[in-house]
Amino acid sequence: MLIVQTESRDVYRNLAVEEWLLDHAERRGPILFLCVNPPCVVIGKNQNPWKECRLSLMEKEGVPLARRISGGGAVYHDEGNLNVGIIVPRTEYREEKQYELIFQTLEKFGIKASKLRKNSLAVDGKKFSGQAFCFRGQHVLHHGTLLVNSDLDRLGRYLGSELEGIETKAVASVPAEVANLSSFAPELTMEKLSEALAHTFSEMYGSMGVWEYGGDGMVPEAELLPMIGRLSSNDWKLCHTPRFQVTLDGQTLEVEKGRIINLKGWPLFG
Repeated sequence: MLIVQTESRDVYRNLAVEEWLLDHAERRGPILFLCVNPPCVVIGKNQNPWKECRLSLMEKEGVPLARRISGGGAVYHDEGNLNVGIIVPRTEYREEKQYELIFQTLEKFGIKASKLRKNSLAVDGKKFSGQAFCFRGQHVLHHGTLLVNSDLDRLGRYLGSELEGIETKAVASVPAEVANLSSFAPELTMEKLSEALAHTFSEMYGSMGVWEYGGDGMVPEAELLPMIGRLSSNDWKLCHTPRFQVTLDGQTLEVEKGRIINLKGWPLFG
């Protein structure tokens, strides 16, 4: 069993570390990965960024876009949001068990949480977490956000469509009223929640191996750098977008892999 809590505040590095851990999970057994990112928007693997977030505003205010390897909807990250990733073998993966890890942890702070629709978690009907999954090889990554003391005003400003009238089969986010966990337990901090999650994880999985605790220094830098390059590239963030069409100034544009395919030269869209 391995618990990794990184001090990095680079969203692309943290996504790369998480993916590396998934690819090398057979060496460690069940893994808990905890990280915090600076203000950014992270979309699902099969989403359209022009439909999910306000890219122009984000660029103006220096807020990066990232695309993860799992499905699900768009989420806002900042220093008040804790990202939790759990990696287990496919044969042992039970979706509800991963939710139970969070529920049991929050109960220690007097917070009663429950599922909201398919992949969201809420308290009193207010969403505090979006969850997503990636099945790769013999292991599963189940990860999500935990809004502890996040800037909800910025969340509302960045999440939303950049362009109207996009027609696409890309996965769409489902809007929901959100809330910080600290509004239900004022004493809750990022540090306290991280420690409590690690403790609950060790209780649930401690019988499955030796408990190791460390940072991302265990990941070979030479292997990590190419992954960071891929995750931070426009080819991954923008050109991976499923085909769509949008009408601008009376002209309908067909966009595939980030390029306008019905204009001569196939220029980049955006």
